[in-house]
Amino acid sequence: MTRGARVSGLAVATALSRVLGFIRASVWAAAFGLHVVGNALTLANTLPSIVYTLLAGGAISSVFVPQLIRAAANGRQEGDAFAGRLLSVALLVLLPATVLGVLLAPWIARLYTGGAWPPRDTALLAAFLAWCLPQIPLYGIFAVLSQVLLARDRPGPMMWAPVANNVVGIAAAVPFLFLGGIATGPDANAAETVSPGEVLAIAGGATAGVLVQVLVLLPALRAAGVRVRPRRDIRAAGIGRSLRLAGWTVLFVAANQIAYSITAIVANAAGAAAADTADHAAGLAQYTNANMIMLVPHAIIAVSVVTAAFPRMARAAVEHDLDSVARAATQALVRSGRLLLPVAFALLITAPLITRLLFPGNPGADTWFMGLVLATFAPAVVIYSFQFVLVRTLHAWENTRGPAMVQIVIALIQSLLAVLASLLLPAGDVVVGLGAAFSLAYTVGLVCTARLIVRTTGQRPLRGAAGALLRPALAAATAALGAGAVVAVSGVGPATDLWHTALVLLGTVGVYVAVFIVAAGHLSKGRRWTTP
Repeated sequence: MTRGARVSGLAVATALSRVLGFIRASVWAAAFGLHVVGNALTLANTLPSIVYTLLAGGAISSVFVPQLIRAAANGRQEGDAFAGRLLSVALLVLLPATVLGVLLAPWIARLYTGGAWPPRDTALLAAFLAWCLPQIPLYGIFAVLSQVLLARDRPGPMMWAPVANNVVGIAAAVPFLFLGGIATGPDANAAETVSPGEVLAIAGGATAGVLVQVLVLLPALRAAGVRVRPRRDIRAAGIGRSLRLAGWTVLFVAANQIAYSITAIVANAAGAAAADTADHAAGLAQYTNANMIMLVPHAIIAVSVVTAAFPRMARAAVEHDLDSVARAATQALVRSGRLLLPVAFALLITAPLITRLLFPGNPGADTWFMGLVLATFAPAVVIYSFQFVLVRTLHAWENTRGPAMVQIVIALIQSLLAVLASLLLPAGDVVVGLGAAFSLAYTVGLVCTARLIVRTTGQRPLRGAAGALLRPALAAATAALGAGAVVAVSGVGPATDLWHTALVLLGTVGVYVAVFIVAAGHLSKGRRWTTP
């Protein structure tokens, strides 16, 4: 299979997964709301991935592919043995953390709500956590098995598996659309409308989705002839070096998750305060859903490009071929940037229209405000993806210390701006400030990472990509001006019905695409866009 065909296949898998993710988020929002119950479920279902990523996820996904390639070079048996040791280490860390987390669920719930939630709402969050936290070791198993397949140059199954997860998540929530009974608004007694059996069905369904995601990989592993079993000889040669490299990645992830935790606490407190002062939901669910939408183009485009390229980059790095790694990074930036730049500018203009249509089961004021939050994430569509490419480039060179230091800077800026937003903005607008804080923090991080690569390797992948991306950026900015005029003239707003909103979005996108094509054609006259 050619590289282009592989990237296309991965993009299709990611796109389908994200579409189903949208559907799941929309169904969950309609069934459980964007207030008390919805915020509690959002946080409970997010925390397992945070804990997993903090303890092992970043190390597994970033460090161990080069190490698995090294081990596999010594024979299939050695490769399987290394993977088994890695699985053992992951479970030794994640299983005790899961048990401890379930036992401490009430305390964790109070920590992440900043003491701003009443006891009944905090108790609901703790109940959701008790059933969601078992996702932690499942994420670890999925990550190890995925990286084994990636090291064997078979990334497809790991990209398709989340599709099954989303299907299960949708199936778990759909009955509640018809049964009713759960309060979806800011009712003071909303938490009491969720019975213990419903907690099990909702949160247990979310965990079942992650289990199915793991099971989907097993046929692919058998087809590849891979046998991964936990092993006792975790001190064997190879795993120690990998764990030392992973130490910096744990710091990288810790900084990121601390920033998220502060953001979550601020968002939860703001949401609770806004329930009495604002005419829209303004809590963590708004931030999380907007962030999820922002990550869709990142996952479909940037992650697919890098996932396909990373094994090749890792092999070149193992051979100490810095030029080939940098060239692959530049190509990844250009290929992803040419698509992400138009998407980012379009999202900046159409964000409230998109969220209004993606969440039709919720009040217009809530979903329109979510769009304003999403608009602040629009710059991050490009910036976050470019940062991802450069960090993975450093990981291919087995440089994990540098990205960790940069992530600390990002986390400090994001956390500081989050606190400032809580102090300076009205409670109903704080989450908008949190989205802007994310984009600004990663802008600084991208600059720092690019300079780090220059200083440590002498390579300049970001500068190499800039020339090829200037004209797409100018064309997208021009198209955004035309599309923005359409939105302004239309008079669309939170109270506009869904059909009218859809027509305005369709017209806006049509104008955007037409202006972009004309502007891009004009800018490229006499010169052909080339990929470095």
